Amino acid sequence: MTGLSFTGLYFLHKPFADRMAGIIVPRINAGQEPIPTLFQQGALKSAASLSEDQERRLRWESRAKNSELVMDEVFDEYGQFDREKYDLFLYRRAGGGSVAVIPIDGPMARVGYCGAGGNEYLTRILKLAAVHPLIKSVILKVNTPGGTVDSTRMLADAVKNFPKRIYVWTNFCASAGYYVASQADEIWMEDQSVSEVGSIGVLMVYTDSSEALKKEGYKITIYRADGSENKAQMNGIEPVTPEMEAELKTSLNEIRQEFLGYVRRGRAGKLTSCEWEDASMFGPKKALTIGLADRVGSLDELIQYAT
Repeated sequence: MTGLSFTGLYFLHKPFADRMAGIIVPRINAGQEPIPTLFQQGALKSAASLSEDQERRLRWESRAKNSELVMDEVFDEYGQFDREKYDLFLYRRAGGGSVAVIPIDGPMARVGYCGAGGNEYLTRILKLAAVHPLIKSVILKVNTPGGTVDSTRMLADAVKNFPKRIYVWTNFCASAGYYVASQADEIWMEDQSVSEVGSIGVLMVYTDSSEALKKEGYKITIYRADGSENKAQMNGIEPVTPEMEAELKTSLNEIRQEFLGYVRRGRAGKLTSCEWEDASMFGPKKALTIGLADRVGSLDELIQYAT
């Protein structure tokens, strides 16, 4: 809902605001509460009038009527609503009950919008799915250009160590997305010519604004405390020294080697060439040929396969 700008000020994320307006405005115009209530009136009775066992058996009537969802699935041990458990229920419903279809959409980072959708959140969701008695397998529905190095390895390890069958279905899976996807049991690509996987490499984009600032008449002076000579050397307003550039290149090369190692581990016995090591993207036919993907098919076909 909000984002942190470079100035440190919060701003409203317009796509999210537009979606929420589509929900809230019609309800206000109809004289209703802006946000739909979580439970229908009377769906939850006073806990004092129910035994613990009875309370656990109540259906969540407002959002999960005629489903297998029970109180245990959406509340923690303290009786508090647990958003991640509810999300997992929705992912289960998307997969027909025994399969959880978990989306990875857009750029990947440690924390997503409003704390949801980031790599930490996805790792927690996988831990819940791992112990859920009704979940037989998981499908990661991936559509991402990749993301940050930070926390990608954590999520990749969660996929690799997932105790049940775990699959990836994707129409576009690049960079950090493939880092994670490569650890799944199988990768399915959507059957269309524009589907792609790859970009198995590492880069950093750095903008040196020092000359532009000078032309605008700005003279920037940075004062560092004694002993803090290496503090924030790459800041966008000072030129990068050859020493800093060499250090950065070494770090990027180390990260790349880790990335390649994870792909080799996750796709062991399936890779047929090293063409993917140059960070190219590959369509379905080529990806199958060189071992970056296992099958081509629709999400519905994979759900049936994973059930």
